[in-house]
Amino acid sequence: MVVLWILGEGKSGKSELAEAIFSLLPGEKFYIGTLPRTDKWMETIRKHAKRRPKEWKLIENEDSLNNATNIIRKYKYKGKKVAFLLDGWGVYVERRILKNNVHTEKIIKEVYTEYQQLMKISNYLIVVAHISLYSLKSSVHKGDKISYIAKTITRHCIAKAEKIIYHGLENISHKDRRIY
Repeated sequence: MVVLWILGEGKSGKSELAEAIFSLLPGEKFYIGTLPRTDKWMETIRKHAKRRPKEWKLIENEDSLNNATNIIRKYKYKGKKVAFLLDGWGVYVERRILKNNVHTEKIIKEVYTEYQQLMKISNYLIVVAHISLYSLKSSVHKGDKISYIAKTITRHCIAKAEKIIYHGLENISHKDRRIY
C-alpha cells in the first residue's frame, strides 16, 4: 500500500496535482468526494467533476469513511488493485466533528480507525487537504476544540503516509519534524 498526502493553501492546485498523479496509478480508481452539496461548495464540486475522467468511480462521502471502505471490498475480493483519491480531508473531518457531538478522544479514535481501514484495503491512497504546513505544527489549545480535534486526527493520519507533498513549497517526508 502506498499513501500520499498533498497539502497546501486554498486554490494552490492541490487537487489538480493529485488527479495527475492518480491518473498514472494502475487498477480501479475511486474518487472520494467529501464536499457537501451546499451552495458554498457547488462550484468546486462542478469544477472537480468536469475534470474527472468518467472511468473513475465516484463515492460521495459525508458521514463515514466506512462507506468507501465497504464499497471497495467487493473489488478487492475480485483480486483487483484499487486506488483511492480522497479530496477535501479538512472539510470532511470538520463536518464529522461538528455532526457527531461526542467526546474528543472518541471522535479522534473513530475517524483514525476509519482512515486505517481505508488504508488497509487500498493499494494506493492519495489524500488532499487544504491545510497550512505550519498550522499543523502550531500549538492549539484545547479551548478551540474543533481545531484541536481536527489537527490531532490529521497528525495521526499523516504519520502513516509514505510521502507528503506540500504543494507550492517543497516535498517533505512524513518524518519531517516541521509538521509536528
